Amino acid sequence: MNSLGKLLLATSLGAVLLCEPVAALAQELYGSIAYSQQTRAYGWSIDNASQADAENSAMNECYKRASDCKVAMSFRNACGAVATGEDGGWGSDWGRNYSAAQNKAMHICDGYSYNCKVVVTQCVTGAQ
Repeated sequence: MNSLGKLLLATSLGAVLLCEPVAALAQELYGSIAYSQQTRAYGWSIDNASQADAENSAMNECYKRASDCKVAMSFRNACGAVATGEDGGWGSDWGRNYSAAQNKAMHICDGYSYNCKVVVTQCVTGAQ
């Protein structure tokens, strides 16, 4: 193989390798957090192919600790958080990164309760 052929082959391989991470980031990934207001138990699931899979998995995890679980938050290519207050009030929300999800969940919780604290935050792969 001549020098030009080797250069074209190397360039083609490099282009393929550079495109692979971009394709991975374009994948839709779903997460969910289930929460029990009565016991304050929770379950979560991330990196699922569908919202339904994420919610079912989170509910199954929560049901291991409580019987009154409900889906508190589902998110796509992002993060989700749940915050709870001292009187049992709670709030949940999503954000493009960890701190955005926490801040939004705290803001919602503060509207229903007092002394809110984030109890769980999860992000799908690629969201931070």
